[in-house]
Amino acid sequence: MIGMKVDRPTRDAHGAALLTAAEKLFRERGIEAVRIADVSAEAGLTHGAFYGHFASKAALAEAACRDGLVQAAARWRRRAARARAEGRDPLGGLIDRYLTEQHRDDPANGCVVGSLGAEIARAEAPLRAALAEGTAALVAVLAEEISAAHPDAPTARVQAAAIATFAAMLGGLDLARTLAPDPDASRTALTAAAELARRATVPLSQEE
Repeated sequence: MIGMKVDRPTRDAHGAALLTAAEKLFRERGIEAVRIADVSAEAGLTHGAFYGHFASKAALAEAACRDGLVQAAARWRRRAARARAEGRDPLGGLIDRYLTEQHRDDPANGCVVGSLGAEIARAEAPLRAALAEGTAALVAVLAEEISAAHPDAPTARVQAAAIATFAAMLGGLDLARTLAPDPDASRTALTAAAELARRATVPLSQEE
């Protein structure tokens, strides 16, 4: 019935479905190209149900950006922990997982920064802040792994190395997507960026 209230678990599930749908569609098409009706349909909800959760598309975009990056940081930590438990290099694993052809070809399920960073950089301040905070969370995961590998390195040097590592990862992904019509050049961008990302911590090794 119209106007029927839903219980809290159902309401929470609807909100989560809207976030999931928005994160996918925004990364796939860009925020500007996606309508509220598109998100509602993807979530399996009515257009009117949207406003019970978000005041506007801008509010949804901010929430989706934050949620997507929080989840990404959590996934990175789980992957690093699994690699460490299996005797593999945690940082190298994160770099290699990011710079794959699969990630390059699937922006809808990929990194929010890689898919939407350029667009969000021109957006309103709240959305830019969400992107900056989420990006900082990803860099923090890299810094944790770099610090674990170089426990005597100064904090400022570790932070700089983490930023350099992510810059290489992000730039490599972006360039690989740009060069996708030339498969060989695109793959070279991925492999070269992975090597560059690893080399970001070399100065720390030299200082020890």
